[in-house]
Amino acid sequence: MLDEIADCVISGRLQEVFLADPEYQELSRKQEKASDECYGRVPEEYHEMIEELTDCQNECAGRLIEMAYQQGMIDSANLLRELKILKAD
Repeated sequence: MLDEIADCVISGRLQEVFLADPEYQELSRKQEKASDECYGRVPEEYHEMIEELTDCQNECAGRLIEMAYQQGMIDSANLLRELKILKAD
């Protein structure tokens, strides 16, 4: 249950950050344009295969983001403990 709550908080917070970041917005537009061009240039029978590849890449990237965010939280807590701002259990 705690993992589900953390996932919800992380996903929601990251989405807020992504939506507010102009560089991310520009990269997203470029990605969408490249995707449209790709689908337009290949026969329709390959579209499903491209979608599967893209889904796998997105899952990997999403997991990487989650792990990086979680590690950042752990590192921040450890730093606060070392600075004696946060007490150890």
